Amino acid sequence: MVLRQWCRWAGNYSRVIPQVEGPVSTLRPSCVKIAHMDHVTLGHRVARAREDAGIPQSKLAELVDMERTALVRAEKGERKLAMTEMVAIAEALRRPLAFFVNEPLPAVVSRRSDSARPDETSRALDDEIELFASDTRTLLDMGLLHPVKRDQEARTPHTHQDAEQLARHVRDQLDIGNEPVHHLAHVCERLGLYTYAASLGENGPDGGCVEVSHGVAVAVVNGHVRSGRRRMTLAHELGHWLCGDAYDGSPGDDHEKMIMSFAIHFLAPRAGVVKVWNEHSEWSTRDRALAVGAQFRLSWKAAVGQLKNLDLISYEVFQSLLDHEPRHGDYVRLELSWDDEPKCPYLSPGFAAACVEGYTSGRLTAARTIELLRATMTRDDLPERETESLASLRTLFAVGGD
Repeated sequence: MVLRQWCRWAGNYSRVIPQVEGPVSTLRPSCVKIAHMDHVTLGHRVARAREDAGIPQSKLAELVDMERTALVRAEKGERKLAMTEMVAIAEALRRPLAFFVNEPLPAVVSRRSDSARPDETSRALDDEIELFASDTRTLLDMGLLHPVKRDQEARTPHTHQDAEQLARHVRDQLDIGNEPVHHLAHVCERLGLYTYAASLGENGPDGGCVEVSHGVAVAVVNGHVRSGRRRMTLAHELGHWLCGDAYDGSPGDDHEKMIMSFAIHFLAPRAGVVKVWNEHSEWSTRDRALAVGAQFRLSWKAAVGQLKNLDLISYEVFQSLLDHEPRHGDYVRLELSWDDEPKCPYLSPGFAAACVEGYTSGRLTAARTIELLRATMTRDDLPERETESLASLRTLFAVGGD
């Protein structure tokens, strides 16, 4: 594809290099790829970002030094926006430039939320996923991230037994046996799924995922819901990714049940749960359930649900336990605890490392690096850059031979 590269020199968008072909990694410092997006799509994104920010057209026009009528026409797709205007609009609306100019990604799968919630919450999730996917694709193009080999023939299980078998197979592949998965996002990264725990509100959607390229996908989870629920959401999205449906936007109820079945068996395998259950045989049923939940870092609903799935408790006991959700003190009384992960904001360690490597090697500016790191680091946290050798500088700025 023929692209124009909009480069950030000294942390600011200020120079245009027209008609550059080839990977972004050939340009230094970092560049944001601007595809030839149609004016209507771009205009709609501007209007949407403006409405989300609660800024009237007249106020935005004033902030970016445009005529209001020109902005109205631009939002309708009737007027082309200049690059300098887009930079000003992005700054005024406090949105990364990539939000406006990146090509749309395929439909997001498995928005794990109550369908009765407002459209704005799902839209916020979609925006976060699209931007995170775009940034991941940029790091891939720059050679800072690398795809992971994935079974292209994998499909969604048809039965709960198949789902449990798939979970066992993935655990064997990761060599984690029947032990708890303590750093789930890191484990997902080993399988090609990068994670961002975003601020989506306590009543916001749980999460979603999308494929970026062969061997790489991204998941965004709501960092404001409880830890057990976040982990279940991420394991659920991992199931979508591994089963090869990261482009399917409407998988259906039966499909979702099978993915959920994979998720709980992946987080809490049969043999591991039975072992913990039997180790606390002198405890009450409720306390044994607390031990299982704490050991495998599950929500209360997921913990007692898995105990029922494995026939360790009856349906009546399950219902009774479910109706009496424990408090924090119930775990403390039994000396049970676990780390709250992935916290908000959180980025997969490999993604964060790629951003820092891009900065230290001179391929990303400090401003762009901080933007990619999504408030998980400040400029003062960045390490010192590598010292360029005279030979590499001569190569970088050479126009045509010595």
